[in-house]
Amino acid sequence: MKRLLLVLFFLSQWCAAQDFSNEWEAFFSYSNIVDLEQNGALIYAASDNSIFVYDTVLQSFETITTVNGLSGESISQIHYSESKDLLVIAFENGLIQIIPATGDVINIVAIRDKQTISPADKSVNEFLENGDLLYMATDFGIAIYNLDLLEFDDTYFIGDNGAQLVIDSIDISAGFLYAATNGGGIRRASISNPFLLDFMNWTQINADVWEEMTTFNNSIYAVTAGRFVASPNTTGSFSGIGLQLPSRARDAHVTNDRITYATRDFILIYDTNFNEVFRVDDIDGESFNYTSAILLNDNLFMGTETAGMIRMSISNPTDFEFILADGPALNSVFSVQTLPNELWVTYGTHSVFFTPDNARRGISHLIEDEWINYTSDEINGLRSVPNLTINPDDPNDIVVHSMNNGLLDFTDGLASTQYGINNSTLVSILPPSDFFVRIPDGAYDSQGNLWVIQQQVDLALHRRNSSGQWTAFDVGAVYEEVPNGNSTTKMEITSNDKIIFGSTDAGVIGYDPAIDQFSRITEGIQEGNLINNYISTVRIDQRGQLWIGSNLGLRVLSSANSLFSDNIPDARSIIIEDINGIPRELLADEAVLDIEVDGNNNKWVATGSSGVFLFNPSGRETIFQFTKENSPLPDNEVRDIAIDEVSGLVYFATKNGLVAFKGDRASEPQESLENVFAFPNPVRPGFDGNVTIDGLTNRARVKITDIEGNLVYEKVSQGGSILWDTRSFGGNKVASGVYMLFISTNDNIETTVSKIMIIR
Repeated sequence: MKRLLLVLFFLSQWCAAQDFSNEWEAFFSYSNIVDLEQNGALIYAASDNSIFVYDTVLQSFETITTVNGLSGESISQIHYSESKDLLVIAFENGLIQIIPATGDVINIVAIRDKQTISPADKSVNEFLENGDLLYMATDFGIAIYNLDLLEFDDTYFIGDNGAQLVIDSIDISAGFLYAATNGGGIRRASISNPFLLDFMNWTQINADVWEEMTTFNNSIYAVTAGRFVASPNTTGSFSGIGLQLPSRARDAHVTNDRITYATRDFILIYDTNFNEVFRVDDIDGESFNYTSAILLNDNLFMGTETAGMIRMSISNPTDFEFILADGPALNSVFSVQTLPNELWVTYGTHSVFFTPDNARRGISHLIEDEWINYTSDEINGLRSVPNLTINPDDPNDIVVHSMNNGLLDFTDGLASTQYGINNSTLVSILPPSDFFVRIPDGAYDSQGNLWVIQQQVDLALHRRNSSGQWTAFDVGAVYEEVPNGNSTTKMEITSNDKIIFGSTDAGVIGYDPAIDQFSRITEGIQEGNLINNYISTVRIDQRGQLWIGSNLGLRVLSSANSLFSDNIPDARSIIIEDINGIPRELLADEAVLDIEVDGNNNKWVATGSSGVFLFNPSGRETIFQFTKENSPLPDNEVRDIAIDEVSGLVYFATKNGLVAFKGDRASEPQESLENVFAFPNPVRPGFDGNVTIDGLTNRARVKITDIEGNLVYEKVSQGGSILWDTRSFGGNKVASGVYMLFISTNDNIETTVSKIMIIR
């Protein structure tokens, strides 16, 4: 009965993942290589949650990311099946994704959704292919997947009395299936035994903790946690061969008459007599943490935790190169800032109460479609960089913020003046100290003055004028919650140079420099009507309204300037109707982490657990909600958003990676219809995304007809582009054929005609 239940559960629980490559772009880091696989001249390198494919002949890259259908979860192992011509990817949460030669991504959810297995025990540690079957060494046992039928076969729970047992490595030798376990020794069973579901048919032949098991030179070799290499003796149990690795084995690969072990500190290659024939420790004097290694002809390809993949010639070790698909330094992105066709990225995280992590991670810059990753040393070793401020009058002048070390002027890619307690009005939480000078945010006013906010001090607001002179403003003397609470958060500057910033304890605070006067709104009726006094973000829209995000929802102040009036109105909630027609408050109880306003006054809202929302200008219509379940977002906690209105890209920063959406709402409207184009064009068989019609003026009318003139779709743009899902008004996909685009400006003065070909 137990076997029947397992087979029924694991049968054909799969679905196809969607490809979003026509609407999204991905910007993942490939510096941490989890696993390597080879297919002829191709090397597959799995990073945290994406893959790059390196062609060793053409020396070119392709990437596979969430935009292509990957889940965005952490990858544990990959396997390439030469016989089936498909790539298998295992994730730490138990999800399996299979990519056949067609490029489609198939989701296998059986392990992930199995409730009797703890979420912490679903990771796949190793693959072993044997005929049509793919054996998986997992944290709960051995799972078997039929690559021909694309369905699970059996699952072996081989611990004592059929308990779950961590299997680190598996292999087949001399008719036996061997399992190297964590704490259960080495266990084996005859591969021809039809009753391997029964734990009684498994024999423990060794104790100890075993980590890597590999068939090599007509025998099988296993490595203990103590680093000893062993093979079966005449009694069938494993005994040492007289070799102890210099550090614990993390991976093993066999190529012809060579076996390669990857350890954290070394790569070691042995011949059939286990004589060491090649060793890598440091490379050109630099040490790396290695994860895996594959020997391909004369070249050794090594995965590292921080430097991507490294190729080295074993006949000439001075011939080496770093092979790294272009991307940001890390996947854990904290904030993003845009310039036209440029992007800046920071990585300095802090807690919900703005306690910094104090890590040194550098910053990154995307320009001309190439990434420049500046190390921590290149930004003076600043810790916990949460943000940066770009000088609107000089885009090469960047101010880097630190939650520990103050501010740094970073000009033309070089660090210059760093500001702290000795050369500015900035103060320390624990004076006198150059550390604990926490600057979460800043902005420039129209006069070229830089304003920044500080945390947990009375002098929480500072101004550096265009001449470099600093002035501090005593916020704590007015609102005692500011130094006594946890932090200031985000800031905005109005068009008439009034300062607005949020706090975690004191609500929304405003400062009018012209009259040297503070004001604020807080929770409570006639005091501001905020949800609470924790304000995570503030943003002024194109109508001058102040949008206020908190850890429990959203409020809108009808005019940002009204914060400085004698009678400040209460902020209002936005009431919408749910699917049942019941009124409710927009984003009630949602943690709002960022609000951005695009060129059409639409609101992009990042949340702590529900992905990204796009609302119309009033907030009463939800245009999109993107989550990791329906989009390439790699995580539903979206930390920051940035909009490039020139390219139309909307960037989303998450702890698991950076992606960007190009829709019909964010691109900047054009002044004429001269450059209208549609893509993809033609629409080829298998395409299931949206056609983008770009280069439009604001509120341009687009009519799409078939070749006979029958209207199939019509839309008015609210930006520089629109999306068409290739469906007619009736909701059905249109048939193959040529479709005409009739486009006119809002005033009907200018018109243009274009075509789209659709091939089903």
